[in-house]
Amino acid sequence: MFQLRPELSGSFPKTLVQFGLPIGALVLFGGLLWRELAAMDLAAIGVALGQVSTASWIIAACATWFSFLALGRYDAIWHEVLRTGVSQPAARRAGIRAVAIAQMVGFGAVTASLVRWRCLPTLSLWQATRLSAAVTLTFTACWFPFALIALWWVGADALPVSLSLPWLTTLLLGTVVLLALGWRRFVPQMQATHLARLMVWTGIDMSCAALALYVLLPAGTNVPFDIIIAAYVIALGLGLISNSPGGTGAFDLTLLALIPMLAPEQVVGTIIAFRIVYYLAPALLALASIARPTRPTARPAQAPAHWGLIAQTGELRDVADQPYFIGDAPGIMCAIGPQMQSAPQVSDINNFWRESLTRGRVPAFYNCASRHALAARKAGWYVRRTAMEAMIQPATWTTSGGKRQTLRRKLRQAEQAGVTVTQTTDLSMAALRDIAAEWAIAHGGEYGFSMGRFAPDLIAQQRVFLIKQDNRIIGFISFHTSRAEWTLDLIRHVAGLPDGTMHAAIVAAISQARAEGVARLSLAAVPDPRHTPAFWAEKRAGLIQFKRSFCPIWVGRYHAAPNKLTFWFTGVVIGIAVHRPLANLSWKLAARVKPGL
Repeated sequence: MFQLRPELSGSFPKTLVQFGLPIGALVLFGGLLWRELAAMDLAAIGVALGQVSTASWIIAACATWFSFLALGRYDAIWHEVLRTGVSQPAARRAGIRAVAIAQMVGFGAVTASLVRWRCLPTLSLWQATRLSAAVTLTFTACWFPFALIALWWVGADALPVSLSLPWLTTLLLGTVVLLALGWRRFVPQMQATHLARLMVWTGIDMSCAALALYVLLPAGTNVPFDIIIAAYVIALGLGLISNSPGGTGAFDLTLLALIPMLAPEQVVGTIIAFRIVYYLAPALLALASIARPTRPTARPAQAPAHWGLIAQTGELRDVADQPYFIGDAPGIMCAIGPQMQSAPQVSDINNFWRESLTRGRVPAFYNCASRHALAARKAGWYVRRTAMEAMIQPATWTTSGGKRQTLRRKLRQAEQAGVTVTQTTDLSMAALRDIAAEWAIAHGGEYGFSMGRFAPDLIAQQRVFLIKQDNRIIGFISFHTSRAEWTLDLIRHVAGLPDGTMHAAIVAAISQARAEGVARLSLAAVPDPRHTPAFWAEKRAGLIQFKRSFCPIWVGRYHAAPNKLTFWFTGVVIGIAVHRPLANLSWKLAARVKPGL
């Protein structure tokens, strides 16, 4: 498992730091806040709170959701840096729950560590604690430049005397620590790109949280958003430094000082509404989600090959003693692809439905096998065939025959162009990463959910076939593997590929699978033109034609949901998760910078 340098552990009196300081801060700043509240009109506070419209509550809730999604990226990046082996979706969920509970309960380092340990049973408590420390330190480091800008924007003299001394002292100490030690001293494996991503997500998080605060201001008030976001950034920092529950005292006093254009009662009413949306609601949801123990489930040896994607895009979950590959998508509990049950019953479908409802999610099966589709239909679900999977039996497959004439012509073209394909375990990740990046730029990004993305850790566990021309790597393909089957995962290549190159790569993989006695090789699924919208099928026409050249056995795959409404709802959610529009923005921008790709 991962290791951080020993310097992170330190030799501080942990009990005093973790418990004494937060309690002391709560007493100090809580007392100051109580003195302020004693002079206010409590009825006016209630009026200000009542002026928040329903639309404002909804917008604030949506802004809170996006803020927590950004916070979850922190954990995902750190798990990537530290190579914990935890999938990114699981890491994000654990991070979101840890932050939601810790910011409400207080004692952040201790609380967040316990929550992460609960959510990620493959980690030890010590590892979860060190991970929490790493997340906290880097969040503080990334917050620091935003705080300096915010302090300059509002003016240091805007802070009350009771807060200016600890604020300025913290800035000074933070500067000394960051400059003297440096982030590479603690985590030498962290790259500048990781830190840049953390900085971006910090900005998104604070902007969304500030938006939630802004829309909760009483109706009729006119406070510029730039003042709110600057005030929030500063107040957030003081709340984090105090480490008290919800930053109580320091957070509130700072906002009261930095929003003088509103009556104190209006500011307090807004803070109460903000605490309900941004602190109380997320904490309750997070507590409910971890109330039931989660039993870690090992991947069964006979699991389908495509379950190798679990490390990247989902999790393995037991439902009534049946394992399911659950994809990562908001609001739904969706089992991806063929599952392990040879003959699922209606009771299995009902158990899956109940499990999803207890988790507050909509159930669905996506690209499932006919046996699950049949059981779902018997259970009253709405089922449609949406895809077809290209299956090959390597033992009997051949390039001969009239139907494969086009394939043979493509193979000759590749051979004449000097294309060679070899299986290898000696991977040059830098070369593969460059090819994957060029491919992603040319194609507007990488797909997600049920489709793989380039990840060195996952590639290292797969069967990889390198494609070369004149001893230069021009592409590669990779396969998920199991005892009985291989499933195509990635096809990545440079621009200007010779005709027949990818055909030659697939044929090489089939030959290797035959040599190893693999019973089935899947070329993965494509939309079924007869059962999917024309615009979607037409976008995949070239891929369908490519796979047809191998004359595979076409196997129907189905989408099932409890009714038509949930069918289309889950379909839209899955479509967004597959296309990843936000995640692919950077690739689309890169394509404009490099139009020749």
